[in-house]
Amino acid sequence: MAKKNYIIDTSVLLSDADALFAFENNDVFIPLKVLEEIDKHKKRQDSVGFHARKAIKHFDSLRERGSLHKGIRPERGKGIVKVCDLNPSEVLPSSLDSSVPDHIILASALKVQKDWPKRKTVVVSRDINMRVIANAIGL
Repeated sequence: MAKKNYIIDTSVLLSDADALFAFENNDVFIPLKVLEEIDKHKKRQDSVGFHARKAIKHFDSLRERGSLHKGIRPERGKGIVKVCDLNPSEVLPSSLDSSVPDHIILASALKVQKDWPKRKTVVVSRDINMRVIANAIGL
């Protein structure tokens, strides 16, 4: 089976922080915007806040083992987890607004797709409209 690149949306980690490790030997990319969005929810006293805090702890634990910028393999047999940052205007279609967090996340996915053209790039989101837009722009 060919290795894939998964771009994880905020909505996924806010509903299940452990989803970060659910992609077997595929590479997982977390747009920096996702970390910023998770941070906004960490003080909530509900399941969303719980998963936000747990996701932050997962990232901190990975950071202790290496560079999130370069990518860290959480364990043998898993793909790397990497935080990606970019200037959205590099790849964002002109019809999307670079001030919208979802569009910045989609721009990250487009950049990953451009950088690894031989791999399938998949956006994982619980947000239906984001999935529709991702499909409409070729993801």
